[in-house]
Amino acid sequence: MYDYDNKEDFEQYGKHCWLLTPWKGYRSATIVGQTDKGYIVQVSSGAEIEVYPDEIEID
Repeated sequence: MYDYDNKEDFEQYGKHCWLLTPWKGYRSATIVGQTDKGYIVQVSSGAEIEVYPDEIEID
């Protein structure tokens, strides 16, 4: 869905996080990418969304 290079080259890759504001009923997500503004997270449905760092809590 998103085009990002070297997606595994940052410390938070693969970490579990919680969305502080639920997205379509989902709160739990996994960090799968990094952008200039924040992260790409994937919820259990497989959807990937872009979030700002202050919109998530990383475990």
